[in-house]
Amino acid sequence: MSNKLASLTRNDKDIFTGTLATMAVRSKISIVPNAKSHGEQPDYRVFANGTYEIGAAWKKVSETTGNEYLSVKMAAPELGAMAIYANVISLDEIGDDGVTHLMLWSAREPQAANNQMVA
Repeated sequence: MSNKLASLTRNDKDIFTGTLATMAVRSKISIVPNAKSHGEQPDYRVFANGTYEIGAAWKKVSETTGNEYLSVKMAAPELGAMAIYANVISLDEIGDDGVTHLMLWSAREPQAANNQMVA
């Protein structure tokens, strides 16, 4: 099951804006194209409240549908101890509120090795 983290609007400059909303955090975010100097750098940077960089995003293509999406990784003290991984997907139709994309999060099962305590 996926949970919506944000409703986003994409403008003609390829910038996504919206509000990140979790049980603990509510913040304006923007996903801005990144001027890459080499191929391993992210395609976008994720900012909270305009200036605080909280993550990055990479362009991907779904193997099952062929649709493009963004794979996002975010981390900040306010988001908890672990990074949040999410996908930004395009809506089939623009919403009445101008929303063009959704940021969705799916919980991942913890790795078995990470759950073992070392004595």
